[in-house]
Amino acid sequence: MFTPRLRTHLSAVLAIVAILTLSACGSIAAPSEAAVPSAGASAAPGEPLGAFPGVGEFAWHAESGAVPGFLQGTTTSLGEEVEVEIVQAAVATRGEEQVSVIAFGFPGASDEQAVDYFARVLDGMEDGFQAGAQRGLGGDAYVMTAAGQTVVVAPWGRRTDHLVFIFALGPTGPTEELATGILDAQG
Repeated sequence: MFTPRLRTHLSAVLAIVAILTLSACGSIAAPSEAAVPSAGASAAPGEPLGAFPGVGEFAWHAESGAVPGFLQGTTTSLGEEVEVEIVQAAVATRGEEQVSVIAFGFPGASDEQAVDYFARVLDGMEDGFQAGAQRGLGGDAYVMTAAGQTVVVAPWGRRTDHLVFIFALGPTGPTEELATGILDAQG
């Protein structure tokens, strides 16, 4: 859990990291550029699905099952006044391994506000997951691991009007591989 002073410092650091990362990686596909797949849509291993890139041997399946729990967690962390937009939600599979991935943002928020919201969501996830977040994946993401499960959250890109972040949850190795592949595809 972050203290208010640490949260302020973390927000400033995250703002710098997010802006530098996003200026280097460009934009993710906006809905007019790449249609968000409907529930049940899928892509073969290595093929993209909507804004999610093809990553190695992972196949994509559009799915919104994790979205209600994710939105409940963000509402707990941010309150009702902050709008959270789900850009895309899917499950990536490789054999028996499954990783849930959600791309999300805060429409109407400035970059600084979005980074602050991201830090507050991350703080809430640490409490809920009962594990501290560590910088990982080459410094591009925050990683929490407990009981063989890993959560990865990271700045991902920009839509025309706001920053976009990713959330991934699944078995430790595959989740980190998938998140790395998603983040590397933007570079």
